[in-house]
Amino acid sequence: MTLPDTLNPGPEVVDQLRQLFKQRLEKDAAKIPSGGFHEHDLRKITTNDVWLSKFLENNDLDMKKSLEQLWETCVWRKTENINELCEDNIRLDYVEDGIMFAQGKDLDGKTVFIYRSRLYTRGSRNLDEMKRVFLYWLERCIREANDDYITFMFELTDAGLSNVDMDFTKYIITTLKSYYPYSLNYILVYDLPWILNATFQIIKRLLPAKAVDRLRNINNKNIRDYIDEDNMLAPWGGKNEYEFEFIPEKRQREPSLLNHNNNNNNNCINHNNNNIKKVHFANLSPSESAMNEPSNSNFENTDGEMLRIIPQNNIAFTKSGNELVGNVEIINIQTEPVTYKIKTTAPEKFRVRPSTGVLSPGASVTINVVLQQGQQVITLNREKFLVMCMAFGSDMSTSSHDLAELWKNTSPNSASVEQHRLKCSLPVNLDDNSLRNGMPLYGAGAGGDTFGAGAGYAVGGADKQLLHFQQVVSQLNDSNHRLEAQFKHNQMIQWITVGLFLVLSIAIVYILKAEIKNSAAQYCLNH
Repeated sequence: MTLPDTLNPGPEVVDQLRQLFKQRLEKDAAKIPSGGFHEHDLRKITTNDVWLSKFLENNDLDMKKSLEQLWETCVWRKTENINELCEDNIRLDYVEDGIMFAQGKDLDGKTVFIYRSRLYTRGSRNLDEMKRVFLYWLERCIREANDDYITFMFELTDAGLSNVDMDFTKYIITTLKSYYPYSLNYILVYDLPWILNATFQIIKRLLPAKAVDRLRNINNKNIRDYIDEDNMLAPWGGKNEYEFEFIPEKRQREPSLLNHNNNNNNNCINHNNNNIKKVHFANLSPSESAMNEPSNSNFENTDGEMLRIIPQNNIAFTKSGNELVGNVEIINIQTEPVTYKIKTTAPEKFRVRPSTGVLSPGASVTINVVLQQGQQVITLNREKFLVMCMAFGSDMSTSSHDLAELWKNTSPNSASVEQHRLKCSLPVNLDDNSLRNGMPLYGAGAGGDTFGAGAGYAVGGADKQLLHFQQVVSQLNDSNHRLEAQFKHNQMIQWITVGLFLVLSIAIVYILKAEIKNSAAQYCLNH
């Protein structure tokens, strides 16, 4: 099992690319994103011949194309904050689901990066956060492999149409193709169900020619051509009894290369050595917002002395008209004013009113949490909320802008901040069909456009497209179920036919034997 033949760039060619990059860096400094390229990436360009070789090999030693791809990759890594990805700023609950992880080696000794499709249902998670989790694992695999090749495996065992998100799949392939050139040893598609054959063909068309040469459709019969039994997981028929358990990465602090204060590459170093599981929360916008600011914080449990939360640990959602609503009462039990702020793991899903404010001694406020239109109800119980509070001086401004600035400049882990953690619970009276299909139970309310005859709720323009997409997905799932049912029905008919044929054959044989026996007896009587 060997890689396709490639043009192997020598040290002189690699150094030529390095010098050309430096020249462009001086020439186009003004075009670089704010703050310049990341120090870690500049260090790799200066010291890592392996990384530069990949761009040259991917472009058949075409210096102009290699330089352009290297430059675009550095721009992308800067704008997407790739070097800052770590356990502190991704959805750890998504990571701990075990959808993606690295385990074992292929026959060439390359790390196997596994994506288990059956554990991801389209629309059940925030796609942007899933992309960040993918990038986290990809970067971690490459770091731990010292920039060596890795093998990417799509494990499709028990996967169906609902487990294939083409937007996410296209993102994975486009990212690997554009920004991680010549990094894949093989792309293995394991245990492909017949119903996903069309998806496989789409994936194949998205890949560049060189990657198609490394694409393999495998099953439990030929997997040993790529992974030996000691590295194969037990469900694949191997001896590796590994069960996924997330272990935070231990990264070493790198020496500084540049003479400026850009220390972003150290933001995620050695933050997780205490093995405490942290849940990531997004920054919230001021009161009355949909809470959709970028995410950058986390929280841990603490007992409260400033606030009493009712209910204490759980937000119970109930159906109110066309909406799902949860209410939380917070009470200031201190003898001085406190300011509070609400955060959530999924700001795109909820509308919280008010999300920030000030409570005088003994005062209370009811926080109204509404599930946003178009969000899937079935995933509600995966989300969490955090209520934070701290003492509020009498000389401080209570305006929404000043409160937002106050919380923006206050670390959630500050000793002055008290935290209360709340989980979400599904309504007990949900419609079973709605849960099964993952459809929302409510719409935009008055003023929206009715979506389809008899749809039962109103939607706006953008949500109309979303609901139409969900209906299409639902129809595809229904078609899938009908096909599976038809297949089982046909299979049952075949077995019944085989059974009747056997019974008929036995009966014919029995009749023939009886006839032969009677004929023999008659012959004996006549003679």
